[in-house]
This record gives sequence, structure tokens and C-alpha cells, in this order.
Amino acid sequence: MNAKKLMLSAVLIIIALAILAGTGSTRVGTISFGETTDVSMGRAGVIFTGSQYDGSVKLTRVNRGNLPGTNTPKFTQHLLNTRLYNLDGEKITNVVGPVYVYFKVRGAETKLWDNGELTIYYYNGVTNKWTVCPTTYIFKAGESRVSCRIRSMGLFGVGER
Repeated sequence: MNAKKLMLSAVLIIIALAILAGTGSTRVGTISFGETTDVSMGRAGVIFTGSQYDGSVKLTRVNRGNLPGTNTPKFTQHLLNTRLYNLDGEKITNVVGPVYVYFKVRGAETKLWDNGELTIYYYNGVTNKWTVCPTTYIFKAGESRVSCRIRSMGLFGVGER
């Protein structure tokens, strides 16, 4: 029975990676230790405040169709896949320090937020589920956004609760 669960988990992870590998456009930004860096793509991005890293961050926009997970939320924008690499090109998954993912919101999304019906989700590949990331609203005329502090790089999206 455990072998079947392990095999199913492996297949689901492979499918999720295959979906992510073939979608969206990509942007790479350089980050430096101690500096605040905002790397954005379209209406989404990642901010390193007083970065604890030297290296690069890679953002890929992911279309909303055919996503991994058993409880896929109704997303309101393209998703954002985030990756972090040190100066040697080695992938860093877990992050320390103030690192935030954000999505700019307008119109209908702002109304959803006002009604308590909008949040940021992240995909947990181990459980194959979308999980709420504690989300805050940052008002700025013309560029309001929702943001959450992240502990690991991965796939994020903004959507309805």
C-alpha cells in the first residue's frame, strides 16, 4: 500500500513539473546581500527586503488552466512560479529573512478583498494541495497589491477563497 502511495506521489509531482516547465514567460533578476530588490513580471513579483542572498531569482508566469493540486482555487490572474539560485547556480528552496510575493489588484479583485474573499495561495507539492498564505492588502493609488511573506520558493497564485 505504501509503495502505491509513493508511486502516486511521484507521478503527481512529475506531472506538476511537466506542466510548469512548458508554460509562461520568464524574468530573471539579480539580488545582492543586504539590498532590497523587487523583481516583477506583469502584475506579480517578489521583494527581498534586506536580502540574505547573493544570486538570482527566476520568475515564470503560469497560465491558470490545467494546474496541479486536488483543491485548485479559482485564480484571478496568471500564477507566479518563483525560484532562487545562489552565485554558484545552486537552487535554494527555503528562504530566510523578509521575502514577499505580491500580486497587483484592481477592480473586481479589490471588491473581493473588501468582502474577505481574496487571498494568496501557494502549492504544496508534498500534500498536492493549495494552501492559503497569510495575505495583507497594501493600498497605493493605481497600484494596490496583496502580499504575503514566504518561507519557500514555489508556485503562488491570487484567487477567491
